[in-house]
Amino acid sequence: MQTLTQNTSPPQSTACKRLGVIAGDGKLPELLAKRAREKGMVVVSLAMSAEAKARLTPHSEQVYEIFPGQIGRNLKLLRENKCDSVVFCGKVPKLDMLKNVTKIDWVAIRELSRLPDFKDDTIQRHIGDWMELEGFKVLTQTEFLSHLYQEVGVLTKNKPDAFQYADIDFGFKIAKESARLEIGQTLVVYDRMVIAVEAAEGTDRTIQRAVQINKGPVTVIKVARPIQDQRFDIPTVGMSTLQAMLGSKLGGVLAIEAGQILMVDEQAMIEFANRNEIVIVAV
Repeated sequence: MQTLTQNTSPPQSTACKRLGVIAGDGKLPELLAKRAREKGMVVVSLAMSAEAKARLTPHSEQVYEIFPGQIGRNLKLLRENKCDSVVFCGKVPKLDMLKNVTKIDWVAIRELSRLPDFKDDTIQRHIGDWMELEGFKVLTQTEFLSHLYQEVGVLTKNKPDAFQYADIDFGFKIAKESARLEIGQTLVVYDRMVIAVEAAEGTDRTIQRAVQINKGPVTVIKVARPIQDQRFDIPTVGMSTLQAMLGSKLGGVLAIEAGQILMVDEQAMIEFANRNEIVIVAV
């Protein structure tokens, strides 16, 4: 990675009392902002959608609706609100960003032009490093949400049968390799055959595609990258993950990598899975 453009202003305090939450969609940013307030931090939220703004408003001193490619404006908002730390959280649909390239400002163009490629990890690492050079401490989601990780074990009343365990064992290795290559972190299999691999469409659409192809229950495997930058894009599952698994027949398996995947709305997910005969297991 090439040298970043460094700000010459004095470094800010690392006491981390004023937190900028740069938030995509989903429930995770709301949970994070609430936990940050419980820790005594003042939260200023930069929301990437109207949905995110509505969720974060009750937990924030200030909320601004932003576009992720407007890096210069976003940096100015953080400085105006005297934020000394930032955290990135929530879904940022890549396809939506690609459709709105006209909203990218000159600061983003300058920084993106320094990159060797536009893989998620490359962009995220660069932006994180650049933010720290600009004087902000970039915190990880885990510092607020570690209670959402799952230990090894079955979470639902139904357990995987031998057929499903064979699918999990088969798919897990492939999923880890797909994640290592930064193709995607979700793999869907059935009868030891790959049905779908996550790409730019995201987890839920990948699952829906696989259910349509298979015309029945599938095994969904969600993993982390072998080297996961904890400042960004911690893989997450939630109610929408399970809803995407619904088809004409009940059943299916959601297998997540233990200690690596954030599980949002755990109790609601377990109840929903039990009603629909879906197995949830951390492996």
